[in-house]
Amino acid sequence: GYRSAGTVEFLCDKHKNFYFLEMNTRLQVEHPITEAITGIDLVEQMLRVAAGEKLKLDQKECSEPKGWAVEARVYAEDP
Repeated sequence: GYRSAGTVEFLCDKHKNFYFLEMNTRLQVEHPITEAITGIDLVEQMLRVAAGEKLKLDQKECSEPKGWAVEARVYAEDP
């Protein structure tokens, strides 16, 4: 099975129901958002697993966000 950090994306509706979108077996450009609200350095965790270490985190540590974060991308084009 897969043993490393990755990115899991969900949508959340107004009733706080979560809907799975996708799981990527790599970090995505948005990973700092996850790091900001969990306090977990995902790059460090991936490197530790790659070095043969076990994750020292449990699900509770990963599933209790500490605040909110928003990321936006601004594209500028010359139409």
